[in-house]
Amino acid sequence: MSITKYDMVADPKYLDLSEYPITFSRAVQWADIPYPGRFPLMLDPTIRNIWFKKVLIDCGSALNLLFARALTELGLTKDDLVPIDSPFWGIVPSRTSQPLEQITLPVQFGTINHFCTEYVNFFVANFDTAYHAILG
Repeated sequence: MSITKYDMVADPKYLDLSEYPITFSRAVQWADIPYPGRFPLMLDPTIRNIWFKKVLIDCGSALNLLFARALTELGLTKDDLVPIDSPFWGIVPSRTSQPLEQITLPVQFGTINHFCTEYVNFFVANFDTAYHAILG
């Protein structure tokens, strides 16, 4: 097994921006939601310098999924992934799913003036959904 740049983690150097939490307020909320509780929370983070518009936030899960189609959009291949042997449940009803493998990628949340970058470990799923990724 070869060591990739994602396996090596340097001592973190925190920017002043990390002292300011990213929050959601009524100012950025829709004024009228016709069916409360029926709309998913979606964000448009930048993953590895690519802006994704369809990332679902699933607050009831600890699982981060990146779908194989998004892997291709990121310019990555199966050679960039790290093996994993753990299946996951709950995405495909009544079935377990085996991820292709896993990868850790930088994910940037916020705007160009106020942002935060986190390294997120994703399971890469080999099926299509309406989303690029799901963040648990």
